[in-house]
Amino acid sequence: MLESFFDAIGNKDLSEFSSVLFNVYEDADSFSIEACFDEGALVIGREQPYVICGSDTPWKKVEKKVGKALEKYIKSNKKLYEHFDSIAYGFVDGDLNYIRKSEKKKETKEPVHFTAEDFRELAPAKLKAWMTIYLTSEASERSLKEWFMVKFETLSEEQLQHWREFLADNFDYEKYNKLK
Repeated sequence: MLESFFDAIGNKDLSEFSSVLFNVYEDADSFSIEACFDEGALVIGREQPYVICGSDTPWKKVEKKVGKALEKYIKSNKKLYEHFDSIAYGFVDGDLNYIRKSEKKKETKEPVHFTAEDFRELAPAKLKAWMTIYLTSEASERSLKEWFMVKFETLSEEQLQHWREFLADNFDYEKYNKLK
């Protein structure tokens, strides 16, 4: 399934890299994969995508198949990947699955505090997604009926601004910092 992809990776000197993300794409007629080292310093498979299988395969099955293949490949090429801090895979627009996750402690940063203006750049659907995830439990319970069934894509700028302000005023920073 991914032999030629793995061969292309094996032909590169990866000693200078510390992380790799295997991005899976769903194209019109197939699923494909690329390897992105150190946030794009080296990318294998972007110009000439490596096809995994046809698009008739369910995405969840593709993700599982890719995960098993990657784990097997990395396990059988331990020397090549032993110095990597982070190895992950997933659909480019979805969650990441970690084979190895960096254990380095992040630098302590100033606490984040969002304003409605910070949410202005979010597309309406993403604003709704953030509300689903980051509203405090109290605010969510209090207002769920008001906003959950609304198609945010159809709202006016004024209505969107109302929901941006609502999210800013009722943001669950504890949850945000846990998920971050």
